[in-house]
Amino acid sequence: MTFDNMYLYVLPGCPFCAKVDRFLDAHDIVMEHRSVVEGNNADELAALGGKVQSPCLVVDGEPMYESEDIIEFLSGKIGVPYGGPTLTEGAACPIGKH
Repeated sequence: MTFDNMYLYVLPGCPFCAKVDRFLDAHDIVMEHRSVVEGNNADELAALGGKVQSPCLVVDGEPMYESEDIIEFLSGKIGVPYGGPTLTEGAACPIGKH
């Protein structure tokens, strides 16, 4: 399954990004990834959402932060039950100040 109106900002090594990727893989969802450490991606994310935090799912130009929120949203899009939070210590990796 592919969503052309969505892409995901990620930080290599971020456990919360990996969590979203595991969900995508488990449900055969293919989505463009933009690494915040490559090119101008961090600046683009900061301009879009006011902060550089990943994962960040961009849907129709609107940013969505927090891995659990992203997984819950995507679960609804593909019609699978959302199992609730699986980590209790936060769900995103902030990346420096922008």
